[in-house]
Amino acid sequence: MENDDIGNEECVTVFTCRGKERILREGGSQAWRIDMSKASKRKYVVCVQNRNETWGQATADHKTAFLIGKISSVTKSTQKGATDRAIINISEYAELNVPDCWLGNRNPVAYKHLSDFGIHTFDDLEDLSWTRLGVRFSLENKEPEEMPGDDYEAVQLDDPLPEKPVEGNNALTVEEAKAGLAMKFGISVEQIDITIRF
Repeated sequence: MENDDIGNEECVTVFTCRGKERILREGGSQAWRIDMSKASKRKYVVCVQNRNETWGQATADHKTAFLIGKISSVTKSTQKGATDRAIINISEYAELNVPDCWLGNRNPVAYKHLSDFGIHTFDDLEDLSWTRLGVRFSLENKEPEEMPGDDYEAVQLDDPLPEKPVEGNNALTVEEAKAGLAMKFGISVEQIDITIRF
């Protein structure tokens, strides 16, 4: 079968302080200083947990590969103050649990092979429990938390919070908001959760 032996396929590997929930909330892994063109030619990103810092809400053991994502695009980071960095956007993800996957490289981004994470065949890849990444939209009345980049340089959040939408005849219903977001992101309405907290 074509692609049956895919262990030699290169993947982007990142040594990240961010945990699984935070990566999924942000839609991918950021904020990296990488060659966006080179990274976008790869199909997969593997996240290896870095617990040297405490800010990222880590979820796995130190140096453990804990998540693989299907790369949908590599774009400028959405993180404030990190326009010179990139986010590796993902469309689907699966959990991994492969210990001792980081050899102490100073650069937190590397290009490794799927076989380094126990993925040798197409069946190995398909046997992972893949989940499509939906869009979560939250309307919360709270301050955003600081999100420093994975190269350990804190980012200042100097921009003011956006103004609250004005209530009135032009206010959107939840259904209208879901429909608009589904159209923007090219997904179904069922994939969007909207949380409103007062």
